[in-house]
Amino acid sequence: MCLAHGLVTLATVADHIEPHRKDWNKFVLGELQSLCEQCHNQTKRMIELRGYGLEVDDDGWPTDPNHPANRI
Repeated sequence: MCLAHGLVTLATVADHIEPHRKDWNKFVLGELQSLCEQCHNQTKRMIELRGYGLEVDDDGWPTDPNHPANRI
């Protein structure tokens, strides 16, 4: 997630790409990605809760295609 913004940061969290939601098999066998703590605890969490990211482009328009402003 950081690299998508041109940032190289230390990954400190092994994140489940697909939320396991207390499913033991998904927890143990699920695919992982490396994230920094902020991306894991804030950015990804917000996407999981809302269903879209809150990032905007230079004009202030949401960049996530799932954002309600982009569903026309």
